[in-house]
Amino acid sequence: MNTTGLETTLPGSTRRRIWSHPEVQSHSLVVLTFSQLYVTPCTGTPPPAVLAAVETGDLDEQLGPLAIRLELMALRRVKLDLLNNTLLIDYDKDSLTTSRLTIVFANPQAADACFTKIWRRLGDGHQLQPYQKDAWSRAKAPLLLLLGTLLTTAVVALLLSVFEDTATARVAGSLHPPGGCGLDNRRWDIVLAPVEWLLGSLNWQLVCALGGSVAAASQVWLYRRLTCPPTALELVRR
Repeated sequence: MNTTGLETTLPGSTRRRIWSHPEVQSHSLVVLTFSQLYVTPCTGTPPPAVLAAVETGDLDEQLGPLAIRLELMALRRVKLDLLNNTLLIDYDKDSLTTSRLTIVFANPQAADACFTKIWRRLGDGHQLQPYQKDAWSRAKAPLLLLLGTLLTTAVVALLLSVFEDTATARVAGSLHPPGGCGLDNRRWDIVLAPVEWLLGSLNWQLVCALGGSVAAASQVWLYRRLTCPPTALELVRR
């Protein structure tokens, strides 16, 4: 993937690479020469006689005026979408504007072959961009979720333990005799009522089960992020 090797054969002796419908879904023909890329509108599967003529004949004459011809040196960016088997080509339309050509293939083998051949003939003038983020960028989100889940589970389990250990003392304290401190105790009971209700509706088994489920899901997410293959390959002109 990182070493392609420029095809330095003389233009006249370089074999043309041809992809045709239905292998190419968006066009009838895609022809790659030493220095040019031709694509024709989709008009169905070309007959064998046309393919034979394109193999060795004059392309401008054989493909007609509707064919798009791109000089490889005019390509700015070539992106291979690995999920959709699509080649996205940005090229210089003139000195001021750029345009995009989209070629859709029927299978990943054809898309990969076309991308690789174009890459080889572009040579060192284009560079493959990093197609995967660094490990920390991919692992950051699931790791934070995992650590947050473990910390939250530990804190809630500790609060439940304290709540259960002081249940008897709270019951005894609620039976305080009337006096000057009774009003303060009632206010304190009002403040603690929502917290007591929440903790009273939980138990450590439920908290550990929920925390374990989220932690397991975050580990699966972490594994998939670290082992996920690239979704696109991109060549950019230096």
